[in-house]
Amino acid sequence: MIDSLVLQYGFANRSELVRSVFRLLRHEPAMLTQASTFPLLPPASKNGKEVLESFRESGKYSKAFMKDLEEGINDSGYFSNTK
Repeated sequence: MIDSLVLQYGFANRSELVRSVFRLLRHEPAMLTQASTFPLLPPASKNGKEVLESFRESGKYSKAFMKDLEEGINDSGYFSNTK
C-alpha cells in the first residue's frame, strides 16, 4: 500500500511520503481525529447466512477469517438463521 502511494503521488521514496504525512498532520490535526473515528455499522441483514455469503462472495477474506466469522455469528444473539 505504501509503495503504491509513493508511486501514485510521485514521492521519491517511502521516507518522503511519511515525512509529508507527518507535516500534513502537524498543520491539520483534525485529520488525525477523523482518521481514528472509523464508523462500525451493523450489517444490512440480521440473517447470519446472508451475511456470511456476502463475505464469501467478495473473495477478499481467507478461509481462516471466514471460519472465525462464522463462529462469531453463530455465537451472537444479534443474528438469526445461523445454523
